[in-house]
Amino acid sequence: MASVLLEWNPDLPDPWPGGYGPAVAAVNDGGTFRRSMPLMAGRPLLAGTEVWLLLCGSQGMQRGLVGHGVVVPPGPDDTADAVTVDFDRLLPLGEQVPASLLEEDVPNLPRVGGAVPVPSASLPALRRLWSGFLGAEPDPLSPPPGTLAAEALGLQRTNSYEHDAEARRLCLAFHGNCCAACGLVPSQRYGPGTEALMQVHHLVPGTDLPGGYALDPVSDLVPLCPTCHAVAHTRVPVPYTPAEVRGLLSAAPDAAARAAGGDAVVVGSLVSPEQQQALEDAARLRGLR
Repeated sequence: MASVLLEWNPDLPDPWPGGYGPAVAAVNDGGTFRRSMPLMAGRPLLAGTEVWLLLCGSQGMQRGLVGHGVVVPPGPDDTADAVTVDFDRLLPLGEQVPASLLEEDVPNLPRVGGAVPVPSASLPALRRLWSGFLGAEPDPLSPPPGTLAAEALGLQRTNSYEHDAEARRLCLAFHGNCCAACGLVPSQRYGPGTEALMQVHHLVPGTDLPGGYALDPVSDLVPLCPTCHAVAHTRVPVPYTPAEVRGLLSAAPDAAARAAGGDAVVVGSLVSPEQQQALEDAARLRGLR
């Protein structure tokens, strides 16, 4: 897939519909934002072309890389001097990757004058810089847009109720960043900067959720580390509960070694009162009690 640098001059007409801020919020909530971008120079871009959006200097604003997206087929109202892009990541103004870093860290990156192809030899360095600038993601197993080439990615359907960033934040704010099954606290085990490893697990199976169900991040979700979360979903259609995953851990052949202080896995911990209450709430929701 071809990649291009595309300039955006905020001084020109045709502002973002509804403002740039709402576009940032919409994209970074896991969606995409479609916008027709003017082509100040260059040939029309083919659908599927990767777009790196470069902010032009404006009113003292620093130039820099501000977004990533993919060209989509033109709509009936599109003109020859514009291109339609589905943006999948936008950075707030003032938080863009500085142009000085692009010049230092990405060799042979061309100067932009409309839409300019990115040399294939420059793409690995550009992706590394973009990835490092974005920092940790709530789900480190889901690479941020632009950090990998499109041919290295595959479309995978996921359960949105376990990949909602705000629901995850509220769940962890209430229950803490401790796995409800094995007791792992990533920052204690691996050090600072690993908090984003923790995932959340829905106590009520998706098959039991009625249409229009309103998620409660406190009573419906519990923290699980990636390993315990994967183990919970090895049983279908009803996943293992955190208590059942703890039972699997205690019955495993190396349980004695763990109890003796072996460091192969983190020693399990008792469920907290809040987690136990969440389990009770989930059981009532399913009509089990």
